[in-house]
Amino acid sequence: MTTINDNHIYEVGIVGAGPAGASCAYYLAKFGIEVALFEKKKFPRKKVCGDAITVRAQDHLKRMGVLQEILKEKKGNWAALGGIVSPSGIEYYGDSSNEVKGQHLVIAIKREIMDEKIVRAATNAGAKLFENISVSNVNFSVSEKCWLVKTENIKKSFKVRMLVIADGAASKLARSLGYVDGPPEATCSSVYIEAGTHTFEQDGVCYYPSKLVPGYCALFKEADGDLVYCCYIIPGGECDKGDLVKMHHSLIKDDPFISKAIGPNAKIEKMKAAPIRFGGIPQSYDNNLLIVGDAAGQIDPLTGEGIQYAMDAAEYAANTITKANKKGNYSKRLLKGYQRKWMKSFGRDFKWSQRMVKVCTRYPIFLDAFASASNRKGDKFMTVWGKIMTGSKSKLNFFLPKLAFPLVVEIIRLKLKKK
Repeated sequence: MTTINDNHIYEVGIVGAGPAGASCAYYLAKFGIEVALFEKKKFPRKKVCGDAITVRAQDHLKRMGVLQEILKEKKGNWAALGGIVSPSGIEYYGDSSNEVKGQHLVIAIKREIMDEKIVRAATNAGAKLFENISVSNVNFSVSEKCWLVKTENIKKSFKVRMLVIADGAASKLARSLGYVDGPPEATCSSVYIEAGTHTFEQDGVCYYPSKLVPGYCALFKEADGDLVYCCYIIPGGECDKGDLVKMHHSLIKDDPFISKAIGPNAKIEKMKAAPIRFGGIPQSYDNNLLIVGDAAGQIDPLTGEGIQYAMDAAEYAANTITKANKKGNYSKRLLKGYQRKWMKSFGRDFKWSQRMVKVCTRYPIFLDAFASASNRKGDKFMTVWGKIMTGSKSKLNFFLPKLAFPLVVEIIRLKLKKK
């Protein structure tokens, strides 16, 4: 535990030490910026997640030395074998090993392991970590030109010149300051299924039960043989947030594909749930302030994926803060570049994701067509889809002829088959 100095003013204070906050702390520390990182729990701590770490996030982990450490300790499982089950029950399973060069699209890593290693990379770089610190509110002191970060559990305050809010999708702080409006739109569940008690033969599979679309379920195999099962409720379909508990349990029990993959003797832990804020907030910056990760809604509306975008945004935030620091000015005008950067990088792509949510909801046959086309065209076609869904390629590619034309042909084929 870092020693608390009531009178010290930290250059940057980050509230929340998940992938967004810890990555931002890492990059700031590497740039030589003094940073205090506040986390309400003590590491290691569990998080609700599908544990599917995509390429863009893998790149950050490599730079930190975290991915190398995880692989050396055999705590990550590359998702090479896997596929999709469409709303009408069309299955496709393949092997992407020969279609990707040197880097799989997904690796399963337990968040309990990964998050701690990112935090340790940040502290090793020079960040100051304060664990078991529950931040209750923040206020900007005009006279001292710094934020007063007030804590709930230890009754002490910290002073920071620049504040980064990375306290998750619910973001108590961003909502209290008026930058985030309303509760998160979506929700997800997550459980681990004990190794040796399930019958799952793949590395990772996405399931699209018709009632859940545009949401989905996923199973990923961890390095220790455990399975992670998650269920995503995405707005627009039959289900809303209040249906999460029912859908989570009923799909495990009654969905023929999921129940078969899990098996009859599976030991499943108690369900946990978490909120999801989609699509990005309109303003993630202000004087002496940036908002990063889930708190800023930097989560893909189509997939619920947020880790890679949180880590990308964290680096953009660190770069922006460092430039402002050199000018001795954390003004709104200088910090606005952060919003422009993440919007250009992935925020605009979220608009295409929102369009795809509407397509999948209105025309679930689109998902059937993809599974069917993959069976005809093989792993190469599936890998193109995978790159789009995991953010390696823009969602705009869904609408380009190379992918759209085969899907249209397959839709026509499926419709004729039904007649």
